Amino acid sequence: MAKNNQTILIAKNLSDVFYHAKSTDQLQIFGGGTDTEVLQEKALTVRSIPELRGFDRHEHFIDFGPAITLSEMIAIGRTNQPPVLFDALESIATPSIRNIATLGGNIAAKGVKHTLWAPLLALDSRLEFRTQNEVKNIQLSHFTEIPKGFVLTKIRVPTDVWEVAVFRRIGPSNSITDESAHFVFLADTDGTLLANVRIVLTGRMVFRSPALENSVIGARLPLSQKSIALFIEQAGAQFDEQVGEMEDTTGIKVQFLNLLRYSISQLT
Repeated sequence: MAKNNQTILIAKNLSDVFYHAKSTDQLQIFGGGTDTEVLQEKALTVRSIPELRGFDRHEHFIDFGPAITLSEMIAIGRTNQPPVLFDALESIATPSIRNIATLGGNIAAKGVKHTLWAPLLALDSRLEFRTQNEVKNIQLSHFTEIPKGFVLTKIRVPTDVWEVAVFRRIGPSNSITDESAHFVFLADTDGTLLANVRIVLTGRMVFRSPALENSVIGARLPLSQKSIALFIEQAGAQFDEQVGEMEDTTGIKVQFLNLLRYSISQLT
């Protein structure tokens, strides 16, 4: 419900969105409005715009509209999208919340990264932002905030098939708190060699280390227990280097390394 000092506008099409984004300072754009307590003084809902609610499946990727609900994404089915994304979707809140919450809202939420950040980052997803006359495409790995005057119009998710795909959540099961984090591990093999791997942890931090991933790509399988131990040690050092300045991450680090040990052992 809007507070007395809030103005909530309703966009019927993209032209409405572009107009308000250009003409209104400090405009907040939202979809489902599951977090209405943090709505700014001026807000615009896009949940009624058909172009932003659907999805288009292509041979190598799916384009999702930012206003698609999490329930609508689940309805697509596990076999018709990356399974690690589907598993993350099913872990979010309750069905009643998923009927309202949107993909765009999950990505753009302030503070602790929400659940879908980890699988979307691991899958190398890309965000499309538009104004009336300009389009920007930004990899999620480089995304920090919506460019001023632009509107999030598309999320492109690659649909590569991964032999090993692990998603796990850390912390509360139905809410996002400072203790929440999400882990994703993806791996592909080529015969007896590890051909590709992606390792992501998101929450208060965003951890992904190409150096760590590259250190194990090309390794011969099965990995020895000594090799796994050395890899976990390296992962811990990389975690400390990237996340070490944050307070109270010891518990999350321990869980991250345990999940990584479990995931890498699936290759042996």
